[in-house]
Amino acid sequence: MFLKKLVPTPSDRGSALVAVIGVFAIGIILTTLIAAAVVHGLGWSTYSRASVQSHAAADAGIVAARAGLYQPGNCTSQPTSGVYVSAGSPQYRAVVEHNDGAGWVAGCPTASTSQVRITSLGTAESPAVAGISAGDTSTVEAVFQFLVPGINPTGVALYVYDGLEIEANSALDLSEGGSTGLIVKNGDLLCSKNNTVINGSIVVLGNMTFANKCTVSGSAQVEDLATMSSGRVDGDLIAGSVDPNPPGVHVGGTYTQSSVVPSAPDWTNLTYKPSDWVTSDGTPFEVQTFPVSCKFSSGNLGGTVAGFPLILNALSTCPSGITANNNTTVSLTSDVVVFGNMFNFAATNSLTFKSSTTAAHRLWFITPDNGPADDKAPTCAANQGSFSVNNSFAIQEPISSLLYTPCSFDGKNGFAWNGQIYAGGESYAKNNPSFSFVPVGAAGVDFDNAIVTPVISKPQPGSLLSMRDRNAG
Repeated sequence: MFLKKLVPTPSDRGSALVAVIGVFAIGIILTTLIAAAVVHGLGWSTYSRASVQSHAAADAGIVAARAGLYQPGNCTSQPTSGVYVSAGSPQYRAVVEHNDGAGWVAGCPTASTSQVRITSLGTAESPAVAGISAGDTSTVEAVFQFLVPGINPTGVALYVYDGLEIEANSALDLSEGGSTGLIVKNGDLLCSKNNTVINGSIVVLGNMTFANKCTVSGSAQVEDLATMSSGRVDGDLIAGSVDPNPPGVHVGGTYTQSSVVPSAPDWTNLTYKPSDWVTSDGTPFEVQTFPVSCKFSSGNLGGTVAGFPLILNALSTCPSGITANNNTTVSLTSDVVVFGNMFNFAATNSLTFKSSTTAAHRLWFITPDNGPADDKAPTCAANQGSFSVNNSFAIQEPISSLLYTPCSFDGKNGFAWNGQIYAGGESYAKNNPSFSFVPVGAAGVDFDNAIVTPVISKPQPGSLLSMRDRNAG
């Protein structure tokens, strides 16, 4: 048998080399893809790690700044006031802002602050690689309520539990009281005799009767019957029923018949608890016993230290209440709280409370409600009585005053009040009275929500209101 030697033809030469080169190229591509995938995966894994670290650092800044706000002076004593910067790991820079009612302002909170905002920038300890840097920093924003010791102004201008009668050229300016300035919680509102103007909105959980040219410049919500007669509500009227029906020109806005009971805060018990009364830095008010004369007299009235607030306790020394001589002018040198079983100025001609200077001061007249804490209704005890004024009684600006009594308020013949009134019993405002709302509030209570509030000894953050990531990587 003969063997023939096979010799490749010239056209076959180089094909093996092409195959080798192709395999080699595919290997390079696969190697490159694998390497890219590894680098990409490493980048994203380090991004995740960096994001966790930077977010944790930003959270640590929130915690550090909030803790500092519990310590008086800590915020302002930072190297840059209002800015907390970490000295090591975790790395953060937390900036404090405060809101005093006019928007956010950079810096530490003040005695007027209601909210604080902390914005914290956190930086990762181990930055991401492969050009993925978005997670290296995170920004977290937290908003907290801010609590300041002292008296928080709460409540409406005029709150009467058992009913209110207004007559004879009364002028009640309740317009600064927000949506509602006058509340009658569990009784009727009678407005009679000659041109009474209620500047603001009202809520009556009972009947409302306008007997003679009474005007409400805002809206009115009435649980039962609204009798308009010669009166008018400039805004909207919501009532269980109305007379005349339809009310026509007696309602400037829209009348809505509704059986839904209007919403109004419950009565809030306010007792004698001196420890609740502290200044904005947490210092307790001075406490003294009311003079045994049981009468206000002309002259200065205030704390032993000039300008420092004073509590006068007349509950034991004056069991029959407090009175005043005719033509008495009391000049306040500080804030003053007077606790008494009753305040009887019905026989006093001309009693005025004013500031001894141009400085504004606050004045509280308080008859404590010692009834059951959860009864949500006033308890006027047998040894207590009304707050009665007659013949020119005046709270002069810049003094603002809050009257609180579980009994009645009886105001006649030209009294002028600048502040708030909370009365439990059926009350009266007659013969040219005037009233201007100024928020005052009382220690240890929130009239808006009808709750007892804790007393704090120093400014501090309160509840967390919101928290969010901002420009987080």
